[in-house]
Amino acid sequence: MELNIQLFNKELIARKEQRLESHLKEVMENGISILRRNLKEKFPVKEEILKAGFFFHDVGKSEISIQKALYEDKKSPISHTHLSVIFFYAWLRDFLKKDLYELLQDEKLRIISFSILSHHSAPHRELENNIFSQILNKKIVIAKEIFDILKKYKFTLSEDTLKDTYKKFIEGYKENIYEFRFDSILTPKLRKNFSFFYNALVKGDWYSAIRTEIPRVKPAFEIIDPKVFLYPNKSKFHKYIYNTKDFKENILLELPTGFGKTFLGLAYALKTKRNKILYTLPVTTIIEDVYENSLKKYIDENQLEWYTSKYLVLKSLKKGDLEESAYLEAKYFEKSIIITTLDQLLFSFLGVDRYPLKEALIYDSCIILDEPQLYSPLMLFLFSEFLKDYKDDLNVIIMSATLPEFLKEKVKEYFIEPFDQHVIKSIFERFNRVNIDISYLGFLISNLQLNSELQKNLRKLLSQGKKIAFIFNTVKKAQNFYNSLPIDFPKYLFHARYIYKDRVRKLMELKNKLNENPIVVVSTQAIEAGVNVSFDVMFRELAPFDSIIQSAGRVNRFNENFQPCSVYVFGDENDYLPYKKELLKITKEILMNLKIRSELDLFINLREYWEKTKNYLYSAKEKANKLYESAKELRPFAIDLEEEKINLRDAYFKISVIPIQFYDEIKKLWEKYRSFEKKNFWERKKILTEIESYIVEVPFLGKIGNRNFKDYLQLEEKNQFINLKYDPVLGLLPEEELIFYF
Repeated sequence: MELNIQLFNKELIARKEQRLESHLKEVMENGISILRRNLKEKFPVKEEILKAGFFFHDVGKSEISIQKALYEDKKSPISHTHLSVIFFYAWLRDFLKKDLYELLQDEKLRIISFSILSHHSAPHRELENNIFSQILNKKIVIAKEIFDILKKYKFTLSEDTLKDTYKKFIEGYKENIYEFRFDSILTPKLRKNFSFFYNALVKGDWYSAIRTEIPRVKPAFEIIDPKVFLYPNKSKFHKYIYNTKDFKENILLELPTGFGKTFLGLAYALKTKRNKILYTLPVTTIIEDVYENSLKKYIDENQLEWYTSKYLVLKSLKKGDLEESAYLEAKYFEKSIIITTLDQLLFSFLGVDRYPLKEALIYDSCIILDEPQLYSPLMLFLFSEFLKDYKDDLNVIIMSATLPEFLKEKVKEYFIEPFDQHVIKSIFERFNRVNIDISYLGFLISNLQLNSELQKNLRKLLSQGKKIAFIFNTVKKAQNFYNSLPIDFPKYLFHARYIYKDRVRKLMELKNKLNENPIVVVSTQAIEAGVNVSFDVMFRELAPFDSIIQSAGRVNRFNENFQPCSVYVFGDENDYLPYKKELLKITKEILMNLKIRSELDLFINLREYWEKTKNYLYSAKEKANKLYESAKELRPFAIDLEEEKINLRDAYFKISVIPIQFYDEIKKLWEKYRSFEKKNFWERKKILTEIESYIVEVPFLGKIGNRNFKDYLQLEEKNQFINLKYDPVLGLLPEEELIFYF
């Protein structure tokens, strides 16, 4: 536990080809700049202490064994962050002339010191144990040269104070003294300031390390005037947004599919005068579509980006190599306008992984929550819980044609509905694009396959150049029906059970084929909001009523057919998976009595559906409340899990697998991965991304045939391989078609 100080007789470095002094100075300047850009109010410590917090973050690298490792380009024998924390408190003792125990109980200072301790990892509760345990029985030798660097930047510190502070830290940690434990001092009320400081420190450190200037990001509201893209004469809603100078209130908009909600939401967000706009959509395919075909027409790419957990794999498949800085800027919301999913916001609110790097940017933002009905009730309840804590620091607009009543009820005290119900109803009444036909209700998939009249009808529709969609509730049903269609049919199968590289390719193919008439597209719910296309006819398996309306929104979407187009509902409530049987029974009752004169009838019946199903939401509501309370108690510490490992959407457990036929390709990629040293983070990350492109997500089934599902799995090279046949046209096949036995 001894600390010695001696000359190193070499220049101190932060890493190969970067001097430690230069790095400390750059991070101090970067950190202050980032903090001032993002935080409106004054940070609650003196300016000198704030600067010191950034400057001292890597001072622990002055330990001589660490310096030797840096010069030899090897992994350091110990972490430097705990030594940086000790340096920081030693300087505070001399600067403030205060006792160490008094300083340790100052919550504002603990924000800074915990940021220093955790700036290379998620700020989780066990981090302190993991790091401080490294020096308990080590001889620590500090390079004397660091004191000259500190003095040069007016952070004067005596050697004796450092030695004494080090001794007290080691004793305090060994004896588990209250004042030395971060989890004894840090409290939930510190979270906001902690997020801002941690974010500024980590990003300031990154930009210095990769030798890049801090990006010049404009406040979102300065990027474009809404008058450029919003037309007030289109509707009362457009006129309302257009004429309102500034928005302070949060608003709810219920509008029909294809009404132009994207630009209404963007115009509202710009008029809130918030620093950042976070446009949330439920699926990556829509996010890419809104990015490429809507927002990019008006907004410079330097101010706009999209991000989901599949960002890196999709970008790599479509554009090849990607710069690390571009990935980090997308992942951590550095652009003025980010299109993302609600999942990403909830991960920040829950404190997942390095959450402050996103959360600091969520403060003073406007959130556009578009198509919320496509998220799980758990996610919507969870969002409404966290809204209570963040409501004063952001704005929200919620938009949907099928807005869940339970969500409206939950958030009503924080939102206004700018128009009376009769105005909303009059908008829906203007549209009459679809007719729900139940003549096939009760017919199972096997009945449809054998139905010669149906095939005859399909041939007639195809001869008329129609685009036809069949939407099934499970992949297996979609695969079986696709195989049953005559070989001469222009047909295409699309669902979520493809490896990612095939899924990206198939989605691009599908978009191209949909521009050619005619076609029969066989799919699952994956297409409901995934493709911005309009079909002429749809066959939809019985599903919850909101899902049927969502699917119907892909029929005659742009009112290109003067007469309402048919949506045929087939299937039976007894074949209910993956939904609850009770929800399908309620839907069937509504469908049996449904008469459509306009889309107002769908709107009214949807409210009836929400009212009848609200009792089935209790478990999701309770779970959301428990998650919220647990996250509050944990603050400001993080949940030490990667966001990709957390699933808030599905009611059933999913597992990521790689079909066994790609085993040799994956083995070669792992060999390539191991050829890079651990510190070569970005090269390793790109290889893991390539491996991810072979992954397909499947529900964890109980049995396949007569065998247990787990018998088909083999964990190797950190990946689960599945011994089921994979076909690039059909996807992963559920039947017992084994090609290799483990």
